[in-house]
Amino acid sequence: MARRHYGILEIEALIPELEATFGRILQLRVGMRTFEKKLEAAGVDIELGEGAADSAAASSGPEGDAGAEPSDVKTARAMFRGYYEALSDSLERIRALGGDVKDLDLGLVDFPGRREGQDILLCWRLGEKRIQFWHTPDEGFAGRRPIDPAMMLASSRLD
Repeated sequence: MARRHYGILEIEALIPELEATFGRILQLRVGMRTFEKKLEAAGVDIELGEGAADSAAASSGPEGDAGAEPSDVKTARAMFRGYYEALSDSLERIRALGGDVKDLDLGLVDFPGRREGQDILLCWRLGEKRIQFWHTPDEGFAGRRPIDPAMMLASSRLD
């Protein structure tokens, strides 16, 4: 399947949704950290990834017996899992919009685009109201360059 390329104006139309989604992400991360600290203080390892929900139910606490796990630890584990799943859903929403989240702390998202026949990444950062920068796939954030007027004119034809 051919990679989809986005135009500047097309991405700018997504900025309100990106901002709202990142607002949720930042709140979810605060909640996750709260329960992560509680679990760490209780000496509980946090497992994430494929099958983690099943292994979390079977994993042992500090005493080695999941059934003897205190109710506050069980609650913290369940809350952490809920925040994690909601965060994953929010990140998936950005991917569904066509973005690739590069940095959660910065709120940095790249969208594939084209410039003079070459693949580029159009760069959006939380707080920016417009797409102002681009970079090649190899350069990353440090190689961000300003959008030039020719790119704005061609934005509807970038695909």
